[in-house]
Amino acid sequence: MKIFYRRGYRYVDLSFRDNRAQLQRFLNSVEEALGNDRVEKLVIRSYASPDGSEEANAQLAEGRAEELKNYLVNEGNIPASLIEHHAEGIAWDMLRQQVAASEMEGRDEVLSILDHTPVWVFDDQGRVVGSRKKELMDLQGGRPYRYMLEHFFPDLRNSSNTVLYLRIIEKADESNEASSVTSAAQSADAVQPVTTAPSVQAEPVTPVEETVPETPTVTAESSTTAASDGTREPSAALSGDRYPRHVFGLHAGYCSSWITSYGMKSSTQSGYEAGFTYRLGLSRQYPVYFRTGLNFISKGYEVNGFDDTRTVINYLQLPVGIDYTIALGKHLALIPSAGLYYAFGVWGKRQVGDEKICLFGREGGFSRHDMGFQCGLDVAFYRFFVGAEYQHGLIDIDKNDTMYGDNSQMIGYKHVQNRCWVVKAGIYF
Repeated sequence: MKIFYRRGYRYVDLSFRDNRAQLQRFLNSVEEALGNDRVEKLVIRSYASPDGSEEANAQLAEGRAEELKNYLVNEGNIPASLIEHHAEGIAWDMLRQQVAASEMEGRDEVLSILDHTPVWVFDDQGRVVGSRKKELMDLQGGRPYRYMLEHFFPDLRNSSNTVLYLRIIEKADESNEASSVTSAAQSADAVQPVTTAPSVQAEPVTPVEETVPETPTVTAESSTTAASDGTREPSAALSGDRYPRHVFGLHAGYCSSWITSYGMKSSTQSGYEAGFTYRLGLSRQYPVYFRTGLNFISKGYEVNGFDDTRTVINYLQLPVGIDYTIALGKHLALIPSAGLYYAFGVWGKRQVGDEKICLFGREGGFSRHDMGFQCGLDVAFYRFFVGAEYQHGLIDIDKNDTMYGDNSQMIGYKHVQNRCWVVKAGIYF
């Protein structure tokens, strides 16, 4: 079995390429053998592509091996004691095979560098003066390297899984006791069920791992993806099987806001909002996320009657809450959320006729601080989402307004609390 990763990703992404089919076929093929105690061990080898630093790629390969092991344990019910995992770092040998099988520009020069230039080049004092990667990047102005980056590197970001089976050799006759057990290493692409005669007894011996040659499939898949370690697009989370640890999003939208004051409701006012969202997975197996971010939002209200006023308040707003992904299909999901918000007023004004009053000044009397409850629902499709959100202020944002005196009960001038509906659209990355 071989699964692939997006650039910089470490988690198992079932929505990427044919990972879902590979994993399902692999787990199905070993299920019966596990039930019959026919599996000696599973070996995971994980790799990274040359782009990025050597240290980062080593950590990335290690993370990929660990996450695949976790997946096999949690989703395939494979005992952790049977799984051996190795981080192989940059897949230089695979890259050489791809180059040798291609007709790319500078093919012979690239092969020469891969064969004769060490990963790091040192001088007599032990200082690094060059590297294999640098020579590849400098070759012919970087054209061969850019070709490999686009056509070869995506296939180097992979984990391969090898399973070692115990196969029983039937006795030839009673006088010739056959107690040997042959251990064969097979990839999931060549896994065969093992049929055992009921009367045969086996004496296990030390298995020998057979080297399975890597034969990468070369595709023209672009490697332009998010480079943040551990980050995935939400379409992976929509599968319901594994969920990304970190999700980032950008969004913008329209808001309709009003206030309540002395138990009365003002007229609504149109505004806008924009910001970013950060979601931190709280569970490896369930799509529960801590949700936060930073938004800019324009709220306000209108009062018509005794005096016609229009009030605008612009906030920087920090939401804090929880959300949950409900998968409706491979790439479609509902994401309900709920939590609190804190808002800081950066600018505000009230317009009464031709007069404009600064809300946060002495005459305006408004507090810059607001806090309340919010809940919402997003509909996500691949990387994109649309959503609606309701915000309900819990504190008075105007306690000191003296425009109509201390005893006035004019709506919009005392005991003011914000209310707001937001409709937005955005993208996860």
